Amino acid sequence: MVPSPPSFTLPVKREEDRFACAAEGVRIARWAGLTDRAQQELAIAVAELVSNAVRHAGGGHAEIRAIQGTDPGGSPRWGVEVIVRDTGPGIDPKLAAEEGAAVQGARDDSGAARPAAPRLPAARLPGQGLGVGLGAVHRLMSSVTIRSDPGVRTEVIAIKWA
Repeated sequence: MVPSPPSFTLPVKREEDRFACAAEGVRIARWAGLTDRAQQELAIAVAELVSNAVRHAGGGHAEIRAIQGTDPGGSPRWGVEVIVRDTGPGIDPKLAAEEGAAVQGARDDSGAARPAAPRLPAARLPGQGLGVGLGAVHRLMSSVTIRSDPGVRTEVIAIKWA
């Protein structure tokens, strides 16, 4: 009998919750067969997403789980899915799309490198963009999806494939 894939959920309310979530992310990533480097990249991304939910929305909910998919060649593979939800002020969808498209070195769902954006993002003053942290999450993870209904809820789904 194959053991069920591990998962972890936690309501996040304090900055310190990012440490527990990152540690659980590493545990699940190890189970899924991610390299040591991929485990550490996942830990950084998890900590950033949890920190953002606490800092900008007053808290939220984090879920981390092993998932199974297929690689571009059709072979099965494991990965880790991170979902962070909050009910804070949200993210302007237009700004999220602009910044997501401008992230250098981002990867698509298959883990293949996407071409660098043809333009640099417009210069912004502090507080006018999504910040360095979310850009790092885009670079560290295989795929990132942001769903936001400003003033209602935000959900970030990030996947790291083995």
